[in-house]
Amino acid sequence: MVATLITSSESLSNTALSGFLFDIDGTLVNSDPIHQAVFRELLLEEGFNDKKPIDEEFFRLRIAGRQNAMIMADLFPEWPISKRQKWSIKKEARFREVAASSMLERKMPGLDKLKTWILDKNLPRAAVTNAPRLNAVAMLGGIACESFFQTLIIGDECTAPKPQPDPYLTACKNLGVDASRCIVFEDSPSGARAGVAAGAFVIGILSGQEEATLLEAGCSLVIKDFEDTKLWTHLESRS
Repeated sequence: MVATLITSSESLSNTALSGFLFDIDGTLVNSDPIHQAVFRELLLEEGFNDKKPIDEEFFRLRIAGRQNAMIMADLFPEWPISKRQKWSIKKEARFREVAASSMLERKMPGLDKLKTWILDKNLPRAAVTNAPRLNAVAMLGGIACESFFQTLIIGDECTAPKPQPDPYLTACKNLGVDASRCIVFEDSPSGARAGVAAGAFVIGILSGQEEATLLEAGCSLVIKDFEDTKLWTHLESRS
């Protein structure tokens, strides 16, 4: 799938809104600390990194927002693909087990307010993630968002996952909207690059990455969470 031509962020910010595209991990749910803890636990079992626990910087740079196949190829290039896939399945099952009891309390602040605003204006919305489908469904259910989104796009089910634009372009196609008239919410450089490549106005969420990192990845605006006044000023200017 070929991305649409990207216009300047200034021109994108002046267009009327036609849709909203949300990443899930770290955007709708502050789940990165759980992912990091599970990776640290299971990598220690493998003796990875000379049996030294991975730290937050390692997680941000080499894991956060990336597709599992890419992560595993990076961490264990010597393993056969079948072994990497089996390990990923084990990791995601462990994540769901640990996250099950705390999903609702990890919902991003201001999300309910934003959902109401979007519903009041009857704007199309999609969840777009590199997470496995089982994780995505569990997280959306855990924060009572399963009926809010009109389509759920999984990176592994597209021609290419993020950072390629395919997942976001697929979401736009399903919703019947133009990416240049959509806002993408992302928390990772990989996801931000995907949104920018699709031609959308990308807003970064400061749930794990540094502001400079998200701006470098192409975010036109960076906010703390969905309660941030910068977000609401932007939305009102386009409504």
